[in-house]
Amino acid sequence: ELDPADSLERELAIIKVSVDRESRSEVIQIVDIFRAKIIDVSQRSMIIEVTGDEDKVEAMIQLLRQFGIKELARTGKVSMVRGAKVIKV
Repeated sequence: ELDPADSLERELAIIKVSVDRESRSEVIQIVDIFRAKIIDVSQRSMIIEVTGDEDKVEAMIQLLRQFGIKELARTGKVSMVRGAKVIKV
């Protein structure tokens, strides 16, 4: 069995959030804090891409809920062993 320290885990989420003139700058600040990306903008919504460990993704989703999440797509964990080791399939 692998020690969690021996592998890297990441998750990706794409989140469509409702925005208006007042909330747009607040959403942008949250995106910056989490080092996420805004990948689409319209007058009434933004689509945000965030990657990281499960806790980071979950924390960002919780903060964005106050604005109204219209859609959410999440990969679940993906992982790879650190260093030269490989997992045999």
